[in-house]
Amino acid sequence: MKSVPRRLAGLFVWMAAFQIEPVAAASFCKWVTSASSMTFRLNAGTVYVPRDAAAGNVIGEFDRTFAIPSTEGQIIHCENDLGSTLTFNATASAPLFPGTLPPVNGEDVTGKVFLTGIDGIGARIKLMHPFDGVASDAFVPIQAPTVPFNALLSAAVPDTTPLRIDNLRGKLTLIKTGPIAPGPHTFDSAIFGSLFSNIGKGFDFQLSGTVIQAQCGISTVSANPVSLGDWRTSDFKGVGDATPAVPFNITLDNCDADPGDVNIAWANIRLETANGSVPIPGVEGGFTLGSGSTASGVGIQILKADGLTPVPLQREVPLAAIAPGSTVLDLSARLYQTGARVNAGEVKGSLNFTISFH
Repeated sequence: MKSVPRRLAGLFVWMAAFQIEPVAAASFCKWVTSASSMTFRLNAGTVYVPRDAAAGNVIGEFDRTFAIPSTEGQIIHCENDLGSTLTFNATASAPLFPGTLPPVNGEDVTGKVFLTGIDGIGARIKLMHPFDGVASDAFVPIQAPTVPFNALLSAAVPDTTPLRIDNLRGKLTLIKTGPIAPGPHTFDSAIFGSLFSNIGKGFDFQLSGTVIQAQCGISTVSANPVSLGDWRTSDFKGVGDATPAVPFNITLDNCDADPGDVNIAWANIRLETANGSVPIPGVEGGFTLGSGSTASGVGIQILKADGLTPVPLQREVPLAAIAPGSTVLDLSARLYQTGARVNAGEVKGSLNFTISFH
C-alpha cells in the first residue's frame, strides 16, 4: 500500500500594529496679528436732550446702531469643536449708575447704564453679531447682550471659517440719569472691556460725545396787557357766550435745539392766576377778573392759536417744538360770560406764565 504524502500548507500573515493619534481639539480664540489688545472708539457726536426732561429720558437717538473697526487694525479668530465651549465676558470699566431708572421704551435699564463722567449723562450699550446669539456661529449671551454680560460659544466653528472679530457692532442709547448742569458737556470715557477664552483680555470700548440741553432764553410777550376790545353789555347773550378771540404771542429767543430734529424739545407753558384773579370752576382756561376791575358777569379765557381750544391753567401744556434761534408761541384770549347779567365797567385779569422744555 502506497502512502499518500501529506502536505502541510503554511499561511504566513503579517500582523501590523497601528497606533491612533488623538486629534488636538480646535477650541480656542487667538490673535491673528502680533498685538495682544485692541480698542474700539465710538464718537456719538453732538446730541440733544430737552432741558427739563425727567430722568430716564433718551438723549439723542434710541438704539443708535454703530459698526466700528479697531483703532489698531487687530484681529481675533475663534475656532471651536462641537462639544467644546468658548467664553466671552463683557466687563464694566466705568461705574454703573447706582440708582433705579424708569423703563426706557419698555426696557428695564436699571443696572445697565454706565456713568460717562458727566453728572446726569449715562450710556446703555448692546452688542450685536457675533455676541448676540443670532447667527449659528455666534456667542450666545446668558442673558440679554446688554453690557455687562457673559456669553458662550458651543457651536462648531471650523478653522476653515473661523469667527473673525475685527469690527464691533452694537446699539448705543444715551440716557438722562439726573439733573444736568447748564452748558454743553463733552465726555470721553473708557466704558467696558472684554475677556476671551485662551487669550484673556480682548478689546476695550471707549465712548465720547457732546450733550447739549435743548432750551430757550429770553421770552417777550407781543402785547402786555393784551387788549380784548370794547363791548356793549348787550353783546353778551347768556352764560358761556364769548367774544371773538384776540391773538397774541410769546417769543422765545436764544433757542438751542436739535437741528436734525432727532430729539425734539417742546416748549410747555404753565399758567397761574395772579393779582386777584382765580380759576373759574368748570371753565377750562378761564379765570375771574382781578384787582382794579369794575365790570362783573364776565371772565377771561385763554385759548390756543386756533381761537377755539382752551389752554388749561395750573398744569404744563405743550405748545410748540422749539427751533434753533427763535420760537414763537401763539395764543389768544377772549371775554367769557360767567353770570346771567353783565355789568359794564373795566375788565382786568392777570396770569403768570412759566416755560419749560420737555
